[in-house]
Order: sequence, then C-alpha cells, then structure tokens
Amino acid sequence: GIDSGAVADILNTEFGICTRAGAHCAPLMHEALGTKEAGIVRFSFGYFSDINDVDYCMDAIKKILK
Repeated sequence: GIDSGAVADILNTEFGICTRAGAHCAPLMHEALGTKEAGIVRFSFGYFSDINDVDYCMDAIKKILK
C-alpha cells in the first residue's frame, strides 16, 4: 500500500540503499501482480554483494513496513 517511489526515497535517505522504483517497462507484469498503480522497488545486487547486503536490505524493508 506504499508507493514504490516513497519506499525508494526512504531506502536512500534513511538507509543509504539505492534502488529503482516504478513500472520498469513491464506493464503486463504489474497488471498480473496488482502493482500497476504503486509500482515495485527493484534491488540490483552485484558481483561483490554478499548475504550481509541482502540482510541489511531486508531489515530496512521490515523497518519501513512497521
């Protein structure tokens, strides 16, 4: 129920996590998922990312949802 742009902004300003928010050029996927209005937040983990990076992102999402 939170706009993806707002979530991406919170992740960036409060946690230092850069993400991409929106429809990601996939309108049919968003129709199927029911996210057409709010969009989604995409994390792009790289070669040097590890489980600690994933855990940090998941903890940030949990804090935002509270």
